[in-house]
Amino acid sequence: MSKKYIFILLLIFFLSLIILNTSVTTVYATIYRIIDTEGNTIRVTTEPQMKKSEEEAGCILSPIQPDIVPPISKDISQVKGIVFEDRNANGIQDIGETGLPDILVSNGLTVTVTDESGNYLLPREGHFVFITTPSNYISTTPWYKNLLEDNPHFGLKFTPDKDSKQFTFIQITDIHLDAIEEHRIFFEKAIREINKINPAFVIITGDLLLEAERVTISQAKEWYDIYSGLISNFNMSVFNMVGNHDVVGIHYKKDISTEPGYNKEMYREYFGPTYYSFDWSLYHCIVLDPNEFLDGNQFYKIPDYQVEWLRKDLSYRQGKPLLVFFHEPTITWEDRTEVLNLLNQHRTKMFSGHWHMDILIDSQGIPEQVTGALCGEWWSGDCMDGSPCGYRLIQVDEENIFSFYKGIGIERQINITSPEPLIYGETIVTAQVYTEYPPLQEVRYQIDQGDVIPMKIEKGGLWDITTAIWDTTSVEEGYHTITIKARDQEELFSQQIEVKVSQNEIMPLGELVPHFETYQGHLINVQGRISFSFKNRDNTSEKKDILVIKDETGDAAILIGEYNALPLPAFERNDLITATVIPIKYRWKSIERKHKLMIALYTFRLPKRFIIWERLKPKGVYLLCLIKYVK
Repeated sequence: MSKKYIFILLLIFFLSLIILNTSVTTVYATIYRIIDTEGNTIRVTTEPQMKKSEEEAGCILSPIQPDIVPPISKDISQVKGIVFEDRNANGIQDIGETGLPDILVSNGLTVTVTDESGNYLLPREGHFVFITTPSNYISTTPWYKNLLEDNPHFGLKFTPDKDSKQFTFIQITDIHLDAIEEHRIFFEKAIREINKINPAFVIITGDLLLEAERVTISQAKEWYDIYSGLISNFNMSVFNMVGNHDVVGIHYKKDISTEPGYNKEMYREYFGPTYYSFDWSLYHCIVLDPNEFLDGNQFYKIPDYQVEWLRKDLSYRQGKPLLVFFHEPTITWEDRTEVLNLLNQHRTKMFSGHWHMDILIDSQGIPEQVTGALCGEWWSGDCMDGSPCGYRLIQVDEENIFSFYKGIGIERQINITSPEPLIYGETIVTAQVYTEYPPLQEVRYQIDQGDVIPMKIEKGGLWDITTAIWDTTSVEEGYHTITIKARDQEELFSQQIEVKVSQNEIMPLGELVPHFETYQGHLINVQGRISFSFKNRDNTSEKKDILVIKDETGDAAILIGEYNALPLPAFERNDLITATVIPIKYRWKSIERKHKLMIALYTFRLPKRFIIWERLKPKGVYLLCLIKYVK
């Protein structure tokens, strides 16, 4: 063999080694995770260094072992893919299936849109890459993909029926599911009932599980398995979001922060991003996540990076009306003003849960509907405002959003939505009437034992709205009953409330207990001087501050709770305060389970008439939940 031939063979051999080494390096380049103080991955990178802001926030840099890293593209600092029209809905881009332009794609930190060929390009940062499903398409692939996946693609199938200008959806909140069979059976009953109604979609606004923050990883996983298995029985799209009781192990008796699934990690494993958006009909729907945990403390706030994502997301939907969903009501958030200012630039309606009561509040000019809990008061009875265990039906058209809170298993239901408990002058009596035996034949109202007067019926979809005008000056000031009587195809059914006719807009404190059901679950104004205050903090988000106030007629206890809308002053004895509150009834069973340290306080420091007794044992407590404070 000639020297020239040997030289050529050696040259080919060494070139092959160089090419092979280059190929291996490309596929298995060292990747680092930037991990925040909660143990969450902020982003992945090939650079062995952090940004200054990440260092200041206490993040750490952690290499990922090459043997657990999937093959990735050459430029691992970016993620790219295509959103395509999946005509045969098989989840694969087949020949002839083209890309879709102008589809929103995000990594949770920034947002982009696909080009004319359906391609997108994003920084490989965050937890996921996900799309905003358009109003006239449904996803044929998961709408989110793991950020470490190589070039994630998304399929969409054209669905013109989804773009209907009128639709109904259902909001469920605070299921608090665990492994108890009775709880599972009750949720299954709700699912069957909702499937019969057949809404466009179901959205579940947090607290999917009982108290995952206080249990082990394995226990929480069992509950997540049960929950995810049950919601697969819905016949329509289901959208989830995280609640304060869905974060895992953060208040467990031992430190389990290094275990997989800790905090929000398990939620992400099952359901993906904790904040995202989607389009339905004319509406842009947004899910936000205000659940934060830092230095052992749980609190509610939309962090800066999520605000910037929201700002970018909204920039692509200027002029569209918004449906915005989250778990905790906005008055519990720290620094809520910036988010509400962004949402106020659109026609916005917000929906939340968390309080286990059904109440409509005003959040800096935006209507916010707080919905009652499916589990009632943590499986111990109805909600704290007296509402049944249930869910919310929402009917939407181009201009209007109507909703009805329905108790599970209730075939006939009347919700008297006006008047409020304190009224004077001419007022409108309004009742929402639901029956599973339509059509509604007639609806009448009666004041005390007076005449029975017909009401005007406005035919709706799943429920009807009935109205009448009542001039309260025709009766004496004081307490009166309003009875609504409705007749469907089969029988007569009714609902009754009590109201007070008075020119005084402030409720006398001494009238709260004797007329508790009159005021329960309604926004009312109270005024009095502080006679006692108690402040307590632990590392959970559940504040337990109590103010006892007095006026000339009696006293009442105000639960400060999680109020964060405005900074509260240092209250002093004899300070005169005015506040808007919601009267609630807190069962002792819930107090014992959730707030054992408060039992002695409630028993020995609150006015005795605010404790509900049965056979010499406390069964509950009457409280006023703070909504708005004016000194």
